[in-house]
Amino acid sequence: MLNVGRVCIKLAGRDAGRLAVVVENIDNNSVLIDGNVRRRKCNIRHLEPTKDVVDIKEKASSEDVLKALKKAGLEVVEKKESKKENKQKSERPRKQRKGSEKKSVPQPEKKVTKKKSPKKEDKK
Repeated sequence: MLNVGRVCIKLAGRDAGRLAVVVENIDNNSVLIDGNVRRRKCNIRHLEPTKDVVDIKEKASSEDVLKALKKAGLEVVEKKESKKENKQKSERPRKQRKGSEKKSVPQPEKKVTKKKSPKKEDKK
């Protein structure tokens, strides 16, 4: 079983090849990991333990884990800022409706004439 603070390499999934630190033992088959990966539950079969161990307490925050990795001299990948933080609020362009555009050439008016309906003759 992997102890808290053990540095591992993630073998499977989206974060494969990145360094992770065991933060908490959940059960016999899974642990909570953090570090250069997304903080999440992971199967121990998907981790390759290394000889390095960092000094962190159980259920440590992500900031504490990253500080411990830097202190141990291990490579730490800085996470990108979210797009919401970088993006400034701007007015979004409004959709132009097809019928709302005014044409420069006026349409000729159509004359409306009523058609006379044929009268029915009374039969006697």
